[in-house]
Amino acid sequence: MTSDGGLVPPVNLADGLQSANCAGNFRFGLAKPEDNAELLQFSVRAEMPGAIRFSFDRSPSYLAALHVEGCHSDVLVCRENKTGRLVATGQRSVKKVFVNGDATTVGYLSGLRVEPEFRSALFLARGYAQLRALRAGHPASFDLTTIMEDNLPAKKVLLSNRLGLPDYHDFGRFCCMAFGLHEKHNPVAETKFSVRRAAPADAYDVIEFLHHEGRTKHFFPEYRVEDFGCPGGLLSHLEWNDVFLALRGTELAGVLAAWNQQAFRRWRVTGYAPWLRLSRHLINLAARFRQMPLLPPTGLPLNGFNLALVCIRDSDRTIFRALLDEVIRTKRSHHAFFLAGLHERDPLLPELLARPHVSLDSRLYVVDWENGNRVIQNPDRRRVPYLELGAL
Repeated sequence: MTSDGGLVPPVNLADGLQSANCAGNFRFGLAKPEDNAELLQFSVRAEMPGAIRFSFDRSPSYLAALHVEGCHSDVLVCRENKTGRLVATGQRSVKKVFVNGDATTVGYLSGLRVEPEFRSALFLARGYAQLRALRAGHPASFDLTTIMEDNLPAKKVLLSNRLGLPDYHDFGRFCCMAFGLHEKHNPVAETKFSVRRAAPADAYDVIEFLHHEGRTKHFFPEYRVEDFGCPGGLLSHLEWNDVFLALRGTELAGVLAAWNQQAFRRWRVTGYAPWLRLSRHLINLAARFRQMPLLPPTGLPLNGFNLALVCIRDSDRTIFRALLDEVIRTKRSHHAFFLAGLHERDPLLPELLARPHVSLDSRLYVVDWENGNRVIQNPDRRRVPYLELGAL
């Protein structure tokens, strides 16, 4: 699933300048730990619209949950001066990723939420001016963001190049999919490599492999050993036992992980369209027959995990298939579904598309604040973009 930062609320450019004294009605600032309860309530209340309505829950700590998005995160909050009420949020995280083979600091924009009665183009422009100012404290070559494929209102505004908004460069479709885990498991075919779970003793070999293979892609994070499992790391709560390795003899050939984030961030279904609510049980019967994800009851956190660290030498689909089958075999008794995401140009994508799934596609954008970043204008097209789904 795409970042909640891509779920920008509809904005009407035509009436965006309706309030000349808008600046006097609101105040912007950075979120503090004492804002936690209000941030959590605001985030859960801001549903993703559609036939299935979702909300994103970062309890128990909104700010701590952002550690997976970057080594540093700023949460911009906007309050109504008269009441002190929280009416909008937006956040920017920075971390090092590989771009054109080199480690480069980039930002990630997410968490853009605005209360319905305050949505206007002018308000959005003021918020982006604040985000631009945050770059001085934590500079980056450029920022990344994702927008749901069918979120046409957001695209209309953010891609307009108006009101001082930065340039958005389309870097293609990020194909996110949900897979059910109630399917029968097929026996693993004979291969020339073995698959096993990782252990702490594998840490430095895994990091070396991720760095070597990650350099062949755009935006693959530069992970460190201390990122694994550490509450403040980029891979918070990902234990070595949930990292799976493919080996040819003693040589590492592939890595794949099942990242359970239930302890610090989770999706909830908050409601269904009337027709879907009435037919949910019938739809689930059909979904079981077709090995598709089931529609869960409302209010409960979704019992799933994110496929992570998708790193396969030479993009060998046979290795990827074996690792994926082992993850499914191991996790199917503990979870109802899993999410996976790969760029549309990734050679491994057909292996996912061949399995029963529900698509939740988005677009990947490079956000250029400087109007002419050379890395953006001249990317090495041989390198496929990679996004860590659990960090969006």
